[in-house]
Amino acid sequence: MQFFCRFPVARKIYFSSPFMKKYKIEQINVSDTDYKLTGLYKASGDVVKTGDIIFTYESSKADFDAYAEEGGHIYYHPGAGMGNVLKVGEVVAVVSNTALDSKGVAELFTGNGKANEITEEKIITKKAKALIAANNIDVNAITGHSIISEEVVEEYLKSTNKAANYQNIEFYYTNAYRGHFKQGLKRLAIIGAGKAALQIYDAILAGNTHMPVFCYDNNKKLVGQSLMGIPIKGEIDYAQIKKDFEDGLYDEIIVSFSGDINARKKIFQDVLGLNVPIANVIHPTCLISNFVNMGVGNILFANVRIGPFVEIGNNNVISSLCSFEHHNLLGSHNTFGPAVIFSGSCKISDSNKFGTGIYIEPKISIGHDCIISSGVVIRQNIPSSSVVRNLSKIEIKPLGKDEE
Repeated sequence: MQFFCRFPVARKIYFSSPFMKKYKIEQINVSDTDYKLTGLYKASGDVVKTGDIIFTYESSKADFDAYAEEGGHIYYHPGAGMGNVLKVGEVVAVVSNTALDSKGVAELFTGNGKANEITEEKIITKKAKALIAANNIDVNAITGHSIISEEVVEEYLKSTNKAANYQNIEFYYTNAYRGHFKQGLKRLAIIGAGKAALQIYDAILAGNTHMPVFCYDNNKKLVGQSLMGIPIKGEIDYAQIKKDFEDGLYDEIIVSFSGDINARKKIFQDVLGLNVPIANVIHPTCLISNFVNMGVGNILFANVRIGPFVEIGNNNVISSLCSFEHHNLLGSHNTFGPAVIFSGSCKISDSNKFGTGIYIEPKISIGHDCIISSGVVIRQNIPSSSVVRNLSKIEIKPLGKDEE
């Protein structure tokens, strides 16, 4: 499964005889607990080979493939249909090393019959894996969680005083590290008090365009704390946001987070309805032509290039090293990972999610609500509500002596 590391632990689970391998919804993003099935590539009972794609599911950021880890006959859960929304940990399919009759298939998802014993595996997100490796943690010491996320590891580090401070966001909720922002600039209120807000801090500090005055965040545990010395004022209460502006507490406001594109869109639209000024946050290293029309609520990180006669809507998040050539038309509520490169005269509608390292040929049109996965080259128009994936696979294996 992509982007996950698995560690065996002591607790046991059981499958009906003969031996079988289950495939379930893994947690890709910490903020996501529900995932939509976007592809089923076999029929129940079909033979699959190691490395075959057996299903695809969608997170709030991208689309992910599940690969058969060993060959056999595949059987899908009766509730696993195209477009169905499943929870993290729900079983989508089982691969058996022998063919099963109808009774055997029925027992797969009911737990009846005798069982072969296998070791259960904890689900560990990619970011959690990096923290575990960086801090040399025994994963078995983290108990009470079947899904180990970055937040779970950070909480463990905090409890054991082993946190690598610079990478641990908890460090920035203390007064140990404070931002030194120039005074007398436009006062910026920020919606969201997580890592995305820290990126906003970096951009406005580099550009001396704004000074952050406070954040709003719906995490009640954060209310009353500070982020790099900037107060976390309260939850996202639109009446209070309007009042704070009317009371002269801030000059402009921005939505910082981008992980949940639908939540970001809704909050932006609600704030827009308050008739309060919404900022654009643009890192000073961006190269923007003199002939660009841009809406509000956009975030452009370092070294983004916007070519001449480009039009940009509202509430887009454009990561570092993206480039939009001349005469591109970009809608609203899109998010772009690093190094998404557009040729000239492209049209991009609304609410699309782009991964990292994507290339788009000239005069391409992309509809709305699409997911463009990392590493693709787009040479044809993409209709709305599409998923674009790169089907090439990479091999990861131990380094041999003859390759050192």
